[in-house]
Amino acid sequence: MVANPQAASAGAKSLLERMIGTKAYIKLRDNYALELAPGITWANVNTKFGIAFITVSVLAGASILQNYLLTEHLGIPRGAQGTIAGDISMWTEITAIALFVPFGVLTDRLGRQPVYIIGILCIGLGYALAPFTTTWLQLLAARLVFAVGMAAAAGALATLSNDYPAESSRGKMIAYTSMFNICGTIFVGVVIMAIPLFMGERFGFDPVAGGKAMYLFVASMCLIAALAAKFGLAPGTPVKKADRSGAMTLFVSGLKHGKNPRIALAYASAFAARSDLVIKGMFLALWAIHEGGRRGMSPAASMAQYGIILAIMQAVSMALAPPAGWFIDRVNRVTATIIALIFATAGYLSMGLITSPLDFEMLPFFIIIALGSSFMLKTSLTLIGQEAPVKERGSIIAASSMWGAIGILVFTAGGGRLYDAIHPSAPFVAAGIYQAFLLVFAIWIRIVAPGKTVRRWTAEEKAAWAARDQEPVAGNRTG
Repeated sequence: MVANPQAASAGAKSLLERMIGTKAYIKLRDNYALELAPGITWANVNTKFGIAFITVSVLAGASILQNYLLTEHLGIPRGAQGTIAGDISMWTEITAIALFVPFGVLTDRLGRQPVYIIGILCIGLGYALAPFTTTWLQLLAARLVFAVGMAAAAGALATLSNDYPAESSRGKMIAYTSMFNICGTIFVGVVIMAIPLFMGERFGFDPVAGGKAMYLFVASMCLIAALAAKFGLAPGTPVKKADRSGAMTLFVSGLKHGKNPRIALAYASAFAARSDLVIKGMFLALWAIHEGGRRGMSPAASMAQYGIILAIMQAVSMALAPPAGWFIDRVNRVTATIIALIFATAGYLSMGLITSPLDFEMLPFFIIIALGSSFMLKTSLTLIGQEAPVKERGSIIAASSMWGAIGILVFTAGGGRLYDAIHPSAPFVAAGIYQAFLLVFAIWIRIVAPGKTVRRWTAEEKAAWAARDQEPVAGNRTG
């Protein structure tokens, strides 16, 4: 433990200034410094970053790791795996769709912290049950437990990402959070996906035992996240109890505010952005396993090789996250959404050119799709955080998550059949076509209802921020 965190922070700033020069340091600070909302401390922010790492690890891993269970634990024929994987995802998303708004209401009424803890514990229970299933219907039941947790934890975490920053730092906060999200995805590819192979080579585990070790390891991560949230997140909500909206108002707030064209754009973007993650995780991993089998590789070896490619994709996205956050905070956020859609459309349509997800020659295409999908998530969440009233923020973000779940439902259920009937690239091309139409819609919104451009800090505000050397004092958050 550091005896004096403020002195350590000041020392780190001084070292960085000496390394890069005073002018470069000031420019870096002004462009990338975070301004926090009243009542939020750096301990809250650091905890949020940590649980974001774990939460995205376990959410991204669900579809990716499921393919291992279908092959090694349940022995599902490869020709049927696309349809079964799509059906499991479909029912998972139907469950989440039914629960996103109720959990969003609880997030605005009870607070972000307790809803997140309930959610991450349910996710952990789903992971603990999954490797002990013996039929795909039992696996589906475990995924439904996971879905309950996903609806609670994902919505609460997205709301925290918009609660903690000031408006001028919203894009940067979401971008920095995405860096931890990406680290979580890399962790899935490099560490978690390699557990069965490691346990087999080092300890002689058979494929089923290796799968159990992998899933129980993820379940233990969920428990760690719950404990961190209990002691590190800010309690309560940003508004006083007397000012909180009623439950019925919150239930309909997502639909009511959908009349705002920029919130409608954020909903449509979420429809694509969240499905992007599952399409990449489920169908690319499934394609890698099938391609590896054609080359004589075991599923574990195929997952390990694909995990390296996945890690490279995410590393590039992480490196570009801070500039993306800076860009989102400097321009009109509808404009930022248009730029994100250009990358996403190009990336997904280019997947029709992929020969194999195990070939490193295909990395440029994978990098474009990674950049597009990650940028889409940032712009969608930033735009809705900008437009949503603070006392209804959790419910409106929950409605956005609901539209994202509907997107997953459409693209995975239909995508699984396209995968089996046409070609492994077909789900990606279908998603790219949708994003092309969404790009046209976003351009129209930019013309007729652009909304506000974020106000930049004044020189006085920059000076005040630079001079601040201690955490903000707890302010208006109430239990």
